[in-house]
Amino acid sequence: MNILIGHKDTEGTVETVIKPHFDEIRGQGVALVTHNANLFDEMERGAVFESIREHAGPAGAHLFMHSIAAGSCRLLIDDRGPDFKGIALRGLAAALAKEGVAVTVETLRRAVNAAFHESGCDALHTVAESNIPCSEDLLTEVQLQRTVWMMGYDYMLWGRELLKEGLLSPSARLVALTSEGNAVSWRGYAAVSAAKCGLEACARAMAVELGPYGVRCFVLQPGITDTPAGNAIPDFDLMKAEARMRNPSHRLTTPEDVAEVVAAMCLPGFDWVNGAVIRVDGGEAVSGG
Repeated sequence: MNILIGHKDTEGTVETVIKPHFDEIRGQGVALVTHNANLFDEMERGAVFESIREHAGPAGAHLFMHSIAAGSCRLLIDDRGPDFKGIALRGLAAALAKEGVAVTVETLRRAVNAAFHESGCDALHTVAESNIPCSEDLLTEVQLQRTVWMMGYDYMLWGRELLKEGLLSPSARLVALTSEGNAVSWRGYAAVSAAKCGLEACARAMAVELGPYGVRCFVLQPGITDTPAGNAIPDFDLMKAEARMRNPSHRLTTPEDVAEVVAAMCLPGFDWVNGAVIRVDGGEAVSGG
């Protein structure tokens, strides 16, 4: 086996979007096993685990990567913040009126949104309206628990069981993904943020307790990346614009950027990396803009 992937997507998405990529991988001579499974279901979860047992071979799995986007992005409570966008537009309309330009706030609102969403004027991200608004439904306790489980300590459960069952190589890498939301609060991101903090705590514990077995555990923190999962986050279109302006390279992180780091971390030269959170963002997190 070269690669085994467990994922959850609709059949339509698999056929039209994902399968061509799978075919491309297999076309490179890579043995690829895939499971479209619901990892919340114990039977389907167990089937993926047994497939790993079947295909890992005597050498065991060298890389286990945990990247599950199954979180609930909802507000904790109804938003009562000031209408800063409205204040800005009214102020701009008043300033234009003093210059002899009569324009309504509604006209300005439409113009700003068109310039931002259609013309790529990223600098308007503080005034433009998001096309990905927060859900009117608030975060429930069940959604919080599910998010913290699947996007947080589930990584630790998989890693522990794979080691206990002898399915990891002597120098296996257990990799997970976090985000800048681990330390920065984004509206509607509370549950995922809690999960990411738990994930990082699990990685530290795993580094200490699994380290004596030769296993290396670490977490990568990509910058803002344009993915389907990312675009489910409220205001993500505004966040992407802000990231492009803030990042020293003035672009978003790509999946390929992250994949290259994952591949590099599997090499022998990185055997001494353990328990770390590693930023893969081109300097985005440390840039003041």
